[in-house]
Amino acid sequence: MSKQPRQAYASYNVMARKALIGGVPIILLVATMGVMLITGFAGVLWLGFGLGMIIPSVLALGLFIVRVRCMDNSRAMDALQWELKGVWGRIRCRSSVTSFTSTHNATAKRKAHALEWFKNNTVN
Repeated sequence: MSKQPRQAYASYNVMARKALIGGVPIILLVATMGVMLITGFAGVLWLGFGLGMIIPSVLALGLFIVRVRCMDNSRAMDALQWELKGVWGRIRCRSSVTSFTSTHNATAKRKAHALEWFKNNTVN
């Protein structure tokens, strides 16, 4: 038995990862920190320290939740975004089951496929 050297293949798994800082996607972190800064400053200025820090504290808790979700999968926020889009679509359509298609005449095609299937798969 001859031992052949293992062939090495290039792996591009790293290219699919989102950039994270402290376990939170960078854009989300920067945007949330900016909102925390503005709401914290305005809240402390108008409401005092105790009440003014409520919104920044809730946002910080949200960042912690995002960090926990992104611990194993850096693209977890993308999945959450698609889930929320699906929920919003079901709410808008007032249906628990929706389907999306890129064609403008999807119902006509669906009906034609159903008629074709019944024509070919029924016994006369």
